[in-house]
Amino acid sequence: MSVKTKQIIPMPYFFIALTLIPVYLIVLLLPAQADTSTYIELNNFLDTYLLGQVGFWSSNFPLSSKVVTNYIGIFGPFFAFVFFIKVYKGLVMDPDQYKNHTFFKYFFSALVMIGLVLFLIYINYIGSVDLGSHTRKWRFFGSNVFTYALFSSGMLLSLYGMTLFCYSGFFYLPRILVKRWRNNKD
Repeated sequence: MSVKTKQIIPMPYFFIALTLIPVYLIVLLLPAQADTSTYIELNNFLDTYLLGQVGFWSSNFPLSSKVVTNYIGIFGPFFAFVFFIKVYKGLVMDPDQYKNHTFFKYFFSALVMIGLVLFLIYINYIGSVDLGSHTRKWRFFGSNVFTYALFSSGMLLSLYGMTLFCYSGFFYLPRILVKRWRNNKD
């Protein structure tokens, strides 16, 4: 009788909540427009020394959304690394789930993951999408500060998820495939 190994991914919920709280505080406490000298200086600082206008922002509240996108762009990779370390300590993966995974499937999966990583890098550091004036289905997220905070939280969480996908796709799975290839070779 074989015992099935369960796949366990322990979620650090407190850490996740702690990193998402600033997104909500920023959109709730900062004004929509840079209307005083302090906020104008903050806006200039973001444009001059930090990332400026990148990521998913909203023209309905440009200052607070710019601060949120810079928060995600600057602290997101660090938070994602800490998230991965916390999850990795208790991560249990079943290698049998990949027994039908061929080299072609792995190659295609790796290409898709590389595309997703490049998309996240592009949207968080190079591109700029105004949710406030976007098409009808995306305008919903740029019309209200709360829906924008939900959307931005999802962007930060996508960085967390990407670390797990990259680990399994670029480290764990290749190790299993090489081990299987060596066993079949003998």
